[in-house]
Amino acid sequence: MALKPCKSCKHSISTSAKTCPNCGVANPGVTEWQRIGRWIILAAIVGVVVSIYMGASKNMSVGEVAQSTTRPMYKITEDEYSEGRPRRVQVLLNQRLTEDQLAKVANIIHSNSKSNAETTFIGFRVEGQSDKSSWAQVKFNPDYQSTLYGLSVEEYQSLKALDLKDYPDRIGSWLLDGTFGHVMVLYQRDGKYFIDSIFSTGGKNTERYIAQTLPDGALRLQPPNNDSSKYYVVDAKGTLQERGENGVYLTLPPYQPAL
Repeated sequence: MALKPCKSCKHSISTSAKTCPNCGVANPGVTEWQRIGRWIILAAIVGVVVSIYMGASKNMSVGEVAQSTTRPMYKITEDEYSEGRPRRVQVLLNQRLTEDQLAKVANIIHSNSKSNAETTFIGFRVEGQSDKSSWAQVKFNPDYQSTLYGLSVEEYQSLKALDLKDYPDRIGSWLLDGTFGHVMVLYQRDGKYFIDSIFSTGGKNTERYIAQTLPDGALRLQPPNNDSSKYYVVDAKGTLQERGENGVYLTLPPYQPAL
């Protein structure tokens, strides 16, 4: 049995003793400097492990990183296949993806299938998306092909960063994120109502409307020529609806861009 002097009374005790039988001090064989040294070594080991994990995460595919988190980047909502027909998959994303990320996720979904379909269609929607159509679609036949219908990551961020300081008379604003996505800004000048549609490319389209206050306090906006049966309604909460003979075509929540 190995012996060493107690750190307190110097009485010879076993190196594995929990307390000194002579003076009763705890951990008699471990000095304060040894205890600190152990903590330093433990901290260094933890740091190395974290560094290795972070480095590995950078090299992981989008799907691998997504599935390693508590909130996956994507969720398969439908996956249909019958013999002799294409496989059709519907996917919900929690954010817009870059082209590279979209390709990685699509390839993971395509490879994780027991079907022998020659053709696979994967439709992608984004969580919170206002447009009812797919944000993007990927086709394998057998090679990879992608089509983006909604705003790209860059276009979306560009619209999110719009500065609307030139609209001190702004009544409301809304973000349409589908094909030809843009920010709509409603304002009143010289007693007239206008809606500017501002695109990520910097282009802008201005249209004038005749306004009418409805009994419930909502604002109805009708084109002056009334060539179309469609019109807009802005309710008391700032929600914009496009309405027509067949009901509501579009609903957009209020949007607050950079000011």
